[in-house]
Amino acid sequence: MPRVDTDTKQKRVEWVYAQIERHPNGLTEREIAELASFSRRSVNNYLIELETQGRVYKDGLLWLVLPYEQTRLRRLALSPEEAMTLYLAARLLVKQQDQRNESAEVALLKLAEALTGDAGVGEEVYQAALDLAQRPGDDTYSRVYRTVMQGYIYRRRVALTYAPMRGRPFETRFAPYLLEPSPIGYATYAIGHSSLVDDLRTYKLERIEAAALTREAYEIPADFPGLEYLRDAWSIISGQELVTIELRFSPRVTRRVRESRWHPSQEVRDDPDRPGGCIWRAQIADLTDFTPWVRSWGADVEVLAPEELREQMRGEARRLASGYGWEVHREASDASDEHRFFDDFFQR
Repeated sequence: MPRVDTDTKQKRVEWVYAQIERHPNGLTEREIAELASFSRRSVNNYLIELETQGRVYKDGLLWLVLPYEQTRLRRLALSPEEAMTLYLAARLLVKQQDQRNESAEVALLKLAEALTGDAGVGEEVYQAALDLAQRPGDDTYSRVYRTVMQGYIYRRRVALTYAPMRGRPFETRFAPYLLEPSPIGYATYAIGHSSLVDDLRTYKLERIEAAALTREAYEIPADFPGLEYLRDAWSIISGQELVTIELRFSPRVTRRVRESRWHPSQEVRDDPDRPGGCIWRAQIADLTDFTPWVRSWGADVEVLAPEELREQMRGEARRLASGYGWEVHREASDASDEHRFFDDFFQR
């Protein structure tokens, strides 16, 4: 069979799209092939291309159109400083992704093309796109990413299969209200309504095993607070009850601690017992994402509150000491002895 040239192929792709557009209730692949003068295999290839472009989606056996034209951005005029801001955002995106993301990759290439002429930073954005293209590919993640994004953009529920960290995979109809990247674990999360529990849930995109766009429309409730929903979270996990955190940082890292606003609720004051050190205090909804950050400071941080986190860190310090062949034979008897215990341990 002779190879179809690019121009003919593009015309056929548009023909397939036009047929689906004329049938708002959808067409099956077989029905499209019967209407066409080319093979079903070709029709399948054209449908996959249209799906990748975000112009059609599949619901069961039926193919339906998406309101593709409504998502095109209008002409965007940027100052050089604004263009550089987009470049920095692109760099953060690339660093946040640990696997290939073709949607993000193409977006960066288009951004590079738009910025090359006027702002002169297109080459850097282009390099960011190439960097992203070098990440390991995952077809399942790419499909999930595209489908969840389409669900959010077009306000369509997504039928997904989710595999939690613990427990068996489950199925639910999910209405995404908010999409949020997290530097912790290089992950992207979707927050929205889950039909399984009839309540808000947060799902990690990397743990979604399958996702399919449905024809079920939804609206984001007027009382959903948007990004304010994450105000009390350390990263992603939110909750109703707040935990008061109090940490003591050593003089060696105090300047670094004071340089950043780690959480909206944080308060930093001088440490009255250690000149040059500081006491860091905040109220956080959940400790799951917060605990690894505490660990990252090593011997330069001491947990003062809450007590359960303090005990957890003490236990980890003992296991760490044991792992390096230093046996812990005594318990700290009071606050000052405990402080010397940790100093002695971490200086070895």
